[in-house]
Amino acid sequence: MKNILKIFLLVAGVFSLAACDKDFTDDIVRDNKPEIPVTFEGATTSGFNPYYTVQYNGGNATFSFNITIPSNARLKIKEVTKAIAGSTALTVTGLNTSSTPSYLDGAVSVGGTSVTITTSIAEFNSKASPAITGAPAAGSSFEERAFYFLLTMDDDSQIVPVQCRIRVMPD
Repeated sequence: MKNILKIFLLVAGVFSLAACDKDFTDDIVRDNKPEIPVTFEGATTSGFNPYYTVQYNGGNATFSFNITIPSNARLKIKEVTKAIAGSTALTVTGLNTSSTPSYLDGAVSVGGTSVTITTSIAEFNSKASPAITGAPAAGSSFEERAFYFLLTMDDDSQIVPVQCRIRVMPD
């Protein structure tokens, strides 16, 4: 019985050493960082997704996304082609399908290294799923809404920055 256990452990050890001989370059395991870093100026970046904080203000609050790339980047932002909005479970796949409508009324021309997109809680509530709209629950500390942006660069390549959130504080 001891010999069987030793043989099993030896075989398992050999398989575990041989299992990791491939570089981690496949799409599923590689870091999905854009060639040109994109930041959301003024957003809080504690944790993974940057966020802006806004008071609910009876649903009348406005907020802005300040999307920026380095001034010395070899490419400039040509346009913000599409944006999608929803709950924090929102995924980037919605940017690539026509079945997910754009949050923007049309592409936003940029021609530089930064763009500011201003919207409101009221507009979000009219365009997003009813399940995530409305005021934050009484007694809660905040609720979050999520956005993804598709940036087209001046060479027609595309960059998708990380999800940016709006942290809505109750009145």
